[in-house]
Amino acid sequence: MSEAGPPLVRIAFQWLLGAALVAILTGLFVGINAVQLTSRGTGERLLRRAVAVTTDIDAILPDLEANLEQAARDSGEATVRVPDFPIPVDLEREEAGDLKGAELRRRILDQSARRLYDDGMSAWGAADPDSRRDVETISTAGILDRGLGLITDESHWRIVIATALLGFLAIVVAAALMMTVAPYSRLAVLGGVTLMAALPSLAAAVAARFAFRTAQEQADPFVEGLLDLGVSSMWLPIRNYLALSVLAFAVLVVSLALIWARPRTLTSPPAA
Repeated sequence: MSEAGPPLVRIAFQWLLGAALVAILTGLFVGINAVQLTSRGTGERLLRRAVAVTTDIDAILPDLEANLEQAARDSGEATVRVPDFPIPVDLEREEAGDLKGAELRRRILDQSARRLYDDGMSAWGAADPDSRRDVETISTAGILDRGLGLITDESHWRIVIATALLGFLAIVVAAALMMTVAPYSRLAVLGGVTLMAALPSLAAAVAARFAFRTAQEQADPFVEGLLDLGVSSMWLPIRNYLALSVLAFAVLVVSLALIWARPRTLTSPPAA
């Protein structure tokens, strides 16, 4: 038996480390996307659109204007809460009677998104206990709706911590894997492992966006609005996974080219 090649145990250990690194990187990439989606800026934009869809604010805005103006006249308090709106939105009494149209809509949605991000879904219905969101639990829209409930400040920082731990674990496992392979093949191995983690994730993100888009075709306007939010939000992970896949593929190709050229360099005769 030839002793030139590495022992079988060493090969098995390399494959085990490689598989572990693929799994960890997959989780790390999901965590990075989740951190971005749940950050305050992106998260509040998503929640803002969700509130606009679920409350049908464009249809009820004229009534909100009239009721708010009446509440401002009748109230003796410094602030006035927007009547008949499920999420508590408080405005200064002086401006409550003056805000109209697009400006009132913007203020209501901005405050609603901020409250949902800070307090979670418990803020929904806090101002109107009789309000109800009619979303089927076992449905694509229902899954998306539950996902929106994870967009909070508390969830964001939990995801940040989990992602940081995955990043540290990825570094440790990657370092262990690099120690078991030849120095000239390390970049190729790292590029290949990263590509194996990024490509399936890219395919899953594209499939999820396609599922949301397909479900829109037979959905009512309310559910269609939620699904459109899902279609839009999937662009972020698709973009990230595509960039990772291209970068990993480039590293892999360049590394393999260098490995292929290495024997030629070593065996070429010295210049006269």
